Amino acid sequence: MTNTHADPTPSQQRPIDKRLRAIAYSLDCLIPGLYLWLGPLKFRLGGSTAEANYPGTLHSRAGVAVVLPGYRIYSTYQGSYDP
Repeated sequence: MTNTHADPTPSQQRPIDKRLRAIAYSLDCLIPGLYLWLGPLKFRLGGSTAEANYPGTLHSRAGVAVVLPGYRIYSTYQGSYDP
């Protein structure tokens, strides 16, 4: 038997949203800031851009988070950042 379900080619995969990846990276690293994502709207006040090899993303279409100094995080997001 052969596997007829091949992995999608890079052109068939969903494009990476750099703004959403930056939010995921900032939340994962607990970088202080205010983060909001709602469909196509992404807002990041503070935080940092994601490293080139960072694979994580948010698996939610909407959410809000606040990361305060001292590693305090308040977020509506409860999912994983891993792909």
